[in-house]
Amino acid sequence: MLNKTCQYAIKAIIYMGTKVDVTERLRVKDVAEAIGSPEAFTSKILQKLVAHGIVYSTKGGGGGFEVELDTLKKTSLVEVVKAVDHDSISEGCILGLPRCSDKNPCPVHTRYAPLRKQLNEELLEIMIYDIIHDSKQEYQFK
Repeated sequence: MLNKTCQYAIKAIIYMGTKVDVTERLRVKDVAEAIGSPEAFTSKILQKLVAHGIVYSTKGGGGGFEVELDTLKKTSLVEVVKAVDHDSISEGCILGLPRCSDKNPCPVHTRYAPLRKQLNEELLEIMIYDIIHDSKQEYQFK
């Protein structure tokens, strides 16, 4: 249902959230390796998360990426998705048609629109912090 960009963004923020207590910032290479994503692709995703204030970056020798605990507590799953994929999860056509709407519905629109609304409402309630701390297992993303 979610595209690869969204999937990798969610994996990245969860992985980074498990490293909040690490004193060193995370390098793109480390995040990419941990989530099984190409490094250049991961870099683009992280920059989008930075642009939306979800992840922070520092340049230079001790630079890298980090996420703060308070940010994890107030960032929902849907915010991560929207940061990297705009509003496709809340507005996009399930068939990918560019002109699908209530006025010009695709063949699936009338059945999918209520499900999409419900999904968005549910994802808005799921905080990244809760995803990380509700699970007792070590995440394996590859």
